[in-house]
Amino acid sequence: MEYHEFVEELEKSLQDQMKGETAFSIQTQTIQNNGEDQKEILYCRAGETWGLPLPVEEAYDDFLEGIPIEKIAQKMMKLMKRYTEVVPRNWREKYIYLPENIVPALIPSEGNEVLLEKIPHIPFYDLQIIFKFRVSGGESCETVTVTDEYILEQGWTEQELLDLSLNNEIFKESALFVHMSENVQEMAVLTKSDDLEQLKDFRDRALLLTNIYFDFGAASVLNQELMCRIADGFGENMYIIPADIEACMLVAESDLAQKDVQEILDHYNRFSLAPKKKLSDHIYYFDREKKEIRQLARPEEKIEKRPAQVPDKGRR
Repeated sequence: MEYHEFVEELEKSLQDQMKGETAFSIQTQTIQNNGEDQKEILYCRAGETWGLPLPVEEAYDDFLEGIPIEKIAQKMMKLMKRYTEVVPRNWREKYIYLPENIVPALIPSEGNEVLLEKIPHIPFYDLQIIFKFRVSGGESCETVTVTDEYILEQGWTEQELLDLSLNNEIFKESALFVHMSENVQEMAVLTKSDDLEQLKDFRDRALLLTNIYFDFGAASVLNQELMCRIADGFGENMYIIPADIEACMLVAESDLAQKDVQEILDHYNRFSLAPKKKLSDHIYYFDREKKEIRQLARPEEKIEKRPAQVPDKGRR
């Protein structure tokens, strides 16, 4: 069963189990994900105008592992009842839409043209920097895209929004590293950005950079101070391999030739198990002295676009 078929069947099962329920309901909406329409199911509390996305993608993974749709729907019902008990009314307006909850995110330009017409964004070579409200709780988080209407209400420019997001603690303190190694146990070691010194002498000179939410973690490369610390640890400039929207791989420049780094990315994109999360066909390069990221041309092309200017300190 394909994903869109699963969502339709799950919606039917939820509707059957919700007969007589008055505290909440569900709605569906179609969003654009890298150029493709994707349907999601929203929890809607009675009397509220907002909807909270249900974890449908995770539910689909459960279905593929053999769990019946009816059982998945029962689990979702328990989740929605729990939402109704613990989520206060007007929670979104009072808590999510706060400037200090805004973080940057990286998405590909290609395939997101319709989305970009409705939201603030800053071009970054073949990518776009967009912005999300992030609210974390326990081991999970929710993100809501910042809209043009919001920054108009605040009186901000897109550059001011970028400055703000890069300096918010929820962004700066969420970076997470996976230690790249042939040793599986070492690969499983996760290190937060404030514990970077634990990586010893960077002996493998390669890191996977994401965030503690494993959600739009590739944008962690926009943290200039952090990138400088990593490059200082390597003792040189480094290549950035944009694995997907969730993470980037950082490799010391002297460890691999540029063509080999490009081949790693091409191989990853070709055999990725999550093609919808693809970020780019290009590798990037962090210049330690200039403190900037630039895109490297593929063998068959010449790069002409300029990067966004990512400041050291943002304006409030």
